[in-house]
Amino acid sequence: MRRFLGVFLISMFSLMCFNFNKAYAGEIDLLLQKLVEKGVLTPGEAQQVKTETKEEIRKEIVSAKYELLPEWVQRLKFKGDFRMRYQYTRQRAKDDTNQARIRVRLGAEAKVNDQMKVGLGLATGSTSDPRSTNVTLGNDPTTPGASKTVILDYAYGSYSPTTWLTLTGGKFKNPIWQPTDLLWDTDLNPEGLNMQMDYRLNPSLGLFLNTEMFVLGYDDAKGLNSLMWAFQPGIKYNWRDKVDLRAAVTGYYFSNITGVGKFAKQSTNSLTRNNQYKYHYNVVNPSLEVGIRDPFSSIPVLAKYIPYAGMFSDFVYNPDPDTGKSGFDAGIKFGHEKVGDWGQWQSRILFSKLGRDAFLDIFPDSDRYNGKTNMKSVEAILEYGLGKNTSLCLDYYWAKSLSQQTSGSASGSYLPQQVVQVDWNLKW
Repeated sequence: MRRFLGVFLISMFSLMCFNFNKAYAGEIDLLLQKLVEKGVLTPGEAQQVKTETKEEIRKEIVSAKYELLPEWVQRLKFKGDFRMRYQYTRQRAKDDTNQARIRVRLGAEAKVNDQMKVGLGLATGSTSDPRSTNVTLGNDPTTPGASKTVILDYAYGSYSPTTWLTLTGGKFKNPIWQPTDLLWDTDLNPEGLNMQMDYRLNPSLGLFLNTEMFVLGYDDAKGLNSLMWAFQPGIKYNWRDKVDLRAAVTGYYFSNITGVGKFAKQSTNSLTRNNQYKYHYNVVNPSLEVGIRDPFSSIPVLAKYIPYAGMFSDFVYNPDPDTGKSGFDAGIKFGHEKVGDWGQWQSRILFSKLGRDAFLDIFPDSDRYNGKTNMKSVEAILEYGLGKNTSLCLDYYWAKSLSQQTSGSASGSYLPQQVVQVDWNLKW
């Protein structure tokens, strides 16, 4: 009865306030303290009332039913991040580069109704390089302090008729699950349509299906759309909340690629004399990731510092070309499962190899050998949490071409490359 009276008094007090902010939270704390002093509530009951009140308000805001805030405000969610990067690249001694780069991304999501929402994202970068949202400081030596460009990173509408099915159209984050960036740069956002299904059979086992139609380009002369279709069924399994396993097989099908002029930015795929793609890129791509929580529970010293460990791998195979038709990568990670607060850390090491025509060369990670195929590489990453939502990350790449250097490669395009990146990350 006393707790009911406390909840009633807090509810009435809430109706007289316009904003639920820090000042308002302080007023609630003061009111609860008075109720404890008067003997209406015990300290434990007061704490429970405070928790229940905040949780109820949070639920009302999430469902856009909190009367003290405009409905349109409750339907909006914002997120963003900032990254400051120092990058050193060495391919030949005289070509060494040192760059200071920044990246800013801002995203918003708005609920249209209970089943539909709209997303919008802005980012630094340029329209000529869809695999990078970086801008380099001082990149215009004729104009010190020149302003940087901000582009439309994504814009989409989505419809969820059930909790396990979502249909999306527009320009969106890539729905294809990949444990690594062997085939897909994480900054590349496809344009077209996708369908995602995520169905839980029981608390331990779930099935998912990602499908995608990616509009690649349009040939005016031939009146053809170049398209990519992706189909990815997979499973998620959790064993005793200790081991997580995710596995999938992705099939990619490209239409109107051969006989069409190559896309900009890359040319490591095999081409005809007319500068057109020589092969199809209808490939199969199995992927696997296993994570283990508390893997060293029987060794206290290691258990304290390594609460998580995992391994992951990708493989890709293109049956069309005679050579350079496959690729793979494999790696391990250990430390904390995620780096989101002070002292948390994670390290990753992976080896990659990608044949010349294993996949279309406009998609892979642009930081690894400039995003080319026909390469092999080793990557090592160490990330350390500096506080809540901020971290420092050190990323090292060593990569080289799978082809022998020839006299015609004086530019150094076939030479080994080393890249060192030091990132300061902040998220909100």
